[in-house]
Amino acid sequence: PSAEQMAKDFLAGGTSGAVSKTITAPIERVKLIIQTQDANPKIVSGEVPRYTSIGNVFSRVSKEQGMKAFWRGNFTNCVRYFPTQALNLASKDSINGMFPRYSPKTDFWKFFGVNLASGGAAGAFSL
Repeated sequence: PSAEQMAKDFLAGGTSGAVSKTITAPIERVKLIIQTQDANPKIVSGEVPRYTSIGNVFSRVSKEQGMKAFWRGNFTNCVRYFPTQALNLASKDSINGMFPRYSPKTDFWKFFGVNLASGGAAGAFSL
C-alpha cells in the first residue's frame, strides 16, 4: 500500500478505536467501580452502601454523579487506544500482502486462514 493509503488507514483505525471506546465507556466505568469498590474508604467504613449489581451502579452513578460520570477518564483511554488500533489497521494490508492470495469464492478456507493470520500478526505488531 502507498504511504497515503497507510496514513488513511492509520487515521481510520485510530478514529474507529476512539469511537468504540467512547461508545463502551459507560460499561467500562461500571466495571471499574465494581472492581475497585473495596478500595473506597467510604464503602469500607459503611458510610456509603456497597454497589450490589450492574444495574445498581448505573442507577446510583447517574443519580449521584450525573450521566457525564460514565465517561470520566474516557479521553485518556482514547489517547492510549488510538495508536494501538491505528497501527493495527494500517499494518494489516502490508502484512496481508506477505501471504499468498486466495479467492474467497473458490478457496474460502485458505482465504479465511490468510486473513486470520494477517489480522493476528497485525494485532501482535500493534501491541
